[in-house]
Amino acid sequence: MTEPPLTPNQAAPQGSPKAGNGVNQLDELLSHHPLPTWRFLAWPVMILLALTLSWANFSELDEVAVAQGVVAPKGQVKLIQHLEGGIIQAIYVAEGDIVKKGVTLISLNLATSGVNRKELQVRLDNQNLVKARLEAETRGTKLKFPKAIAKRRSRQAAAEKMNYAARRRQLRSTIRLLKQTVTQREQDVKEMEAKLRSTEINLRLARERFKLSKSLLAEGLTPKMEHLKLQAEVESLNGEIKTLKQSLPRVRSLVAEAREKVKDESISFRKDAQGELVKAQQAIGRIKELLAQATEQGKRAEIKSPVYGIVKNMLYNTIGAVVKPGETIMEIVPVGGGLVIDAKLNPTDRGYVNEGMKALIKVSTYDYSRYGGLEGRVSVVAPDASTDEKGNPYFSMIVEMDKTYFGEKKGILPILPGMQATVDVHTGKKTVMEYLIQPVLKLKDEAFRER
Repeated sequence: MTEPPLTPNQAAPQGSPKAGNGVNQLDELLSHHPLPTWRFLAWPVMILLALTLSWANFSELDEVAVAQGVVAPKGQVKLIQHLEGGIIQAIYVAEGDIVKKGVTLISLNLATSGVNRKELQVRLDNQNLVKARLEAETRGTKLKFPKAIAKRRSRQAAAEKMNYAARRRQLRSTIRLLKQTVTQREQDVKEMEAKLRSTEINLRLARERFKLSKSLLAEGLTPKMEHLKLQAEVESLNGEIKTLKQSLPRVRSLVAEAREKVKDESISFRKDAQGELVKAQQAIGRIKELLAQATEQGKRAEIKSPVYGIVKNMLYNTIGAVVKPGETIMEIVPVGGGLVIDAKLNPTDRGYVNEGMKALIKVSTYDYSRYGGLEGRVSVVAPDASTDEKGNPYFSMIVEMDKTYFGEKKGILPILPGMQATVDVHTGKKTVMEYLIQPVLKLKDEAFRER
């Protein structure tokens, strides 16, 4: 067993007779038993470790969320489509042309798929002429057509004028017949009243004769048979007067009924005209709606560019080609409206990325180690996840760039639509110590939980 080295307290004091021998013994021990090498390295290692831990605890690194994306025009590529479709009449642009906003791209013939505007206009004019006639019939006024329509549709106006005259003649004829009935009923009343008066006079005379005959019969101056004839005449006249008085109110009521029919005929004529007028007005409203649609559709026959941009992906280049409803005819890539990065954010990073966060954009076309990246800012993050063609979920994210070119001068190293890019969104900072400890903490939280 190795003996421990002598401490200074164990060494012989100076001036002692054994001091010289003690020093020699110490040197001999040190030469035979040197100190371990690790004791010379312990302090430097401990100092280095302390410095490393201190650096790891205080030094911060950027924490980023990485998303892949593509350079796209701000406002997106405009798809040129047509609602109803039609036959191509003219093509005014070619692939790659730069077009201004509002410039006509293609003209379509909508005759086979659209509403015939001319036919609707004819129907509308005809209904307006019918409306004018019915209004005159309803109000009982003179027929008056709108001048412009009457001039444009002279034949239809003449037909409606004839219809108006015929209906008026029919009304007058019916009323004339009804008035004749009234006159006849009034004549019947007059005749009955005259007959009643005549019968009453005859009754009065018959009663006087009967009274005189009764006196003569009592004196035996007249035959009884003659007296009975006078009595029968009085009773007959009484019965006739009673019948006339009972019939007279009924005949008078027929007069009132006939007069009422005259009034009702005029009212019924106007009422029927009013009902037809309502239907005509409803038809006019429907035709106007269809005409507005046809007018709007006619405007859509000329397909115009919605933005200033470049023509791309023209599907049709032939006159007479049939465009299907809702089919994409071409695309317009906006120019001068700025560029953005359309990126797909991993769902695991969604909770850390918010609008307004700074981002570093690395365009794959330009080597990052040589040209660096561009500063940007997150402008939009989709509220809901989408899925790509492989079924992988992602959140759509739009990143706006501070500039659309690399270098100092614009135009030398431009960024163009379609370039691939990687976006590093700065979500915060984390110390080196946190990076080192995080796997351990995660292992601690998730270990020993399996069944």
